[in-house]
Amino acid sequence: MNETGISWTQLTWNPMSGCTKISPECAYCYAHQLAEQRRGTLAFPNGFDLTIRPHKLAEPAKLKSPSLIFTNSMSDPGLEEVTDDYRDRILDAMEASPQHRYQVLTKRPEEVRAYLTRRGRKMPASVWMGVTVGVARAAWRLDELRLIEGPVLRFVSLEPLLEPLTLDLSGLDWAITGGESGTHASQPEVLARRFLVRPGSKGEKRWVPREDRADWVRSLRDQCDAAGTAHWFKQWGGPRPESGGRLLDGRTHDGMPSHVPGAMPAAYVHRARHQLPLLAS
Repeated sequence: MNETGISWTQLTWNPMSGCTKISPECAYCYAHQLAEQRRGTLAFPNGFDLTIRPHKLAEPAKLKSPSLIFTNSMSDPGLEEVTDDYRDRILDAMEASPQHRYQVLTKRPEEVRAYLTRRGRKMPASVWMGVTVGVARAAWRLDELRLIEGPVLRFVSLEPLLEPLTLDLSGLDWAITGGESGTHASQPEVLARRFLVRPGSKGEKRWVPREDRADWVRSLRDQCDAAGTAHWFKQWGGPRPESGGRLLDGRTHDGMPSHVPGAMPAAYVHRARHQLPLLAS
């Protein structure tokens, strides 16, 4: 397990790493860049090629405090090259430690659903099952997500947000919105095409939200409100995730799916209410 700077989780757990790019959201994947920079090291001997890490499977059971765990942050559980036997082992590990909540995010929900059907399994109740949608043509992933069997909490990561979106959020408990971040912000053409921020003018901060794209986030906030979906606005983005800040209309939006009974471990709900009060907004 690793602590993480990702604001909407506590820990990352990677029983495998490596993936392939399949959609526009993947173009500047932070996981790919990190792994390739460390190719040949003990941590990433194969760079971002698929690497199975069975020694990691025992980690959830060793963690005493109930936690939010972003599972496979450096891969995708729907990756076609992953065997069903190894997917079984990952689910077995989650089922053996149901005190945690496992945030599982995929761009291949059809593959996850096909796996569950082949094995006659359902996602455990401890799983938050999510998909990434950053462009309109990826909205089909929401329909696939709704078809994944199991008493799971369902969520969508609308990050990086690359265009305005109008979505059917029915049946979704949580949505994360956020803009692109990374050193490719230094490329003017890429900055103009993909980012929610612009360089600040005199008297402004170094990076500020683009007003012509701020409404993309406002629209999704309002869509979440209408659907009863908790909304977490992660960042405006820029060269670094925190460059543009995370204030939208003068406030943070830190919605968590605490409205769903049993959604979060009791210990985490206590911390959210008493140490990080915005989490429960």
